Amino acid sequence: MKTGHLFEFSVEELSGALQEAFADGAIRDFDEKEEVQCGGCLHQTDSLYVVAETKRHALRAVNHKETGLCANCIAELIAKESWNIVTKGDRF
Repeated sequence: MKTGHLFEFSVEELSGALQEAFADGAIRDFDEKEEVQCGGCLHQTDSLYVVAETKRHALRAVNHKETGLCANCIAELIAKESWNIVTKGDRF
């Protein structure tokens, strides 16, 4: 069974986080923007959701434009793939 964490990034967070994590290699798509395009439906959204092992992996995927979904698309993916959602409290 594959596992991962669901990370939410606001557009404002992405600009600073990508710059901090990747310095000169950071994409600038999020600088001075209020919304960004979903990688699924291509609609404008103020937050992107990414499933990854770590926050750094999630940021790397966004930086390489490999992923980043709006709330609707991540919900559809979870439902379509029949994912099991486990909270931190459920793991102990």
